[in-house]
Amino acid sequence: MSVRFFAWLMIALGVMLPIVGWQAASPVGFIGPVLVLLGILLMVTRRGR
Repeated sequence: MSVRFFAWLMIALGVMLPIVGWQAASPVGFIGPVLVLLGILLMVTRRGR
């Protein structure tokens, strides 16, 4: 698994979690945006090399 694939996977999961609606039952509503931010951070720092 490459870093780029892992970053896209994190972004996709972060976008899907609030759509599915799990944020009402658990803190996943907070985890979703954090996954998106971490995925973007991975993409940005990977480009810097």
